[in-house]
Amino acid sequence: MELTRGLYIHIPFCTSFCAYCDYCKLLYNEEFASQYLEALQRELDSYNIDKIATLYLGGGTPSALSYPQLKRLFDIVKPYVYEGLSFTMECNVENLDEAKIALMAASGVNRVSLGIQSFSKAILNTIKRNHDLKKIQEVISLLHKYDIKDINGDLIYGLPYQDLKTLNQDLSMLTSLPLTHISTYLLGIHPHTLLFNQNVKEIDDDLARTYYDLIVNYLHEKGYERYEVSNFAQKGYQSKHNLIYWRNEEYYGVGLGASGYVDGKRYTNTRNFFKYCQDQYRLEEEILNKEDQEFYEIMLALRLEEGLDLNKFQDKYHENFIDKYREKIELLQKESLIEYSDINLKVKKENFFILDYVLRRLLF
Repeated sequence: MELTRGLYIHIPFCTSFCAYCDYCKLLYNEEFASQYLEALQRELDSYNIDKIATLYLGGGTPSALSYPQLKRLFDIVKPYVYEGLSFTMECNVENLDEAKIALMAASGVNRVSLGIQSFSKAILNTIKRNHDLKKIQEVISLLHKYDIKDINGDLIYGLPYQDLKTLNQDLSMLTSLPLTHISTYLLGIHPHTLLFNQNVKEIDDDLARTYYDLIVNYLHEKGYERYEVSNFAQKGYQSKHNLIYWRNEEYYGVGLGASGYVDGKRYTNTRNFFKYCQDQYRLEEEILNKEDQEFYEIMLALRLEEGLDLNKFQDKYHENFIDKYREKIELLQKESLIEYSDINLKVKKENFFILDYVLRRLLF
């Protein structure tokens, strides 16, 4: 059972989208950061984990840790690292240097996700990022030097000062880099973030759809195949860790604000730094019944181009999916929103942008 589980560790240092919330201020203090890492180890130890399938250090931005803090983090996860483990670390370009990259490689990191977001100077200034194409190329060159060649690049669309021209330019520069994987996300504006405080508004659905279609078509032409709503990979480079989420398999979530799914229970940790450091980890827990588990199985699987595996559903829940949802399936099929065969059911490729609509029609 353990081998099917992923391990996600949350390092909640602020990215520049954040308005510098209180717990992130604390974590930039050496003493409080050390307290956090000690609490992180205690929570991790409490799960008595034997072996994991994937390890993901996310956030936040783990690369914002100082070198000694990063070394301490790698010491904490060392018992779970083995040859062949898929070990990803999220990084910001501006706080990576050769010493940190050498430490990452020596500690078993073999996949990196870079928060690129854009190449536009106006956009980067707005979101308080300090990198450019040259700096990104230098960082990727260093990663390759230490044999870390499985690299994802994040791109955000719907940002201030972005139009079709700048998005095309971003895509052109992004695909000029030796990236194995690209993730693209529509900007959402949330309270207490930098852009919310600047009164930035989300773009409308029509423009968002135009941008999304451009991204999908552009990346397809460059050899990146969409395998999930927001994720594109060269052949053989799909994210093994994220596939655990989308295939509704279990994973440990460790750290401030982390979420996990273990032994049929979904949980979210507290965002209160002081409670967390006093080993009061949980904010909420949800024990899933059979209907809940089926709901997550369907909702997550339909995010994937491969869709819902009908045989797996039958084996797991002892129900025939087509029989159970036949009426709704027939309505969705008449509207050309889905397609299915004897082995799977999936959302048609052209309808991924309206996935939420399809899911509501199917599940509610």
